[in-house]
Amino acid sequence: MGRQEGSRWDVGTKDNVITLERFGDDDERVSEDVLEVEEARELAALLTKHADKIASNDQDDSKNEDDSEEDKSGEDDSKDD
Repeated sequence: MGRQEGSRWDVGTKDNVITLERFGDDDERVSEDVLEVEEARELAALLTKHADKIASNDQDDSKNEDDSEEDKSGEDDSKDD
């Protein structure tokens, strides 16, 4: 089985800490860090907060696009009268 192309994150546990490694496209380690349990939880919460914010903005943008299309179709219908 071939390796997935692109960069990747590797997360593991060792000696009661969480290890976090980032590998680049060339499979070379770009960064590594060791997090205590509470630090990992705080990072997870922060990542989730930002991901949720982006997802919410994307949904708002999508809804606004849908509303714009409905407005345009409503305008077109009124012209037919």
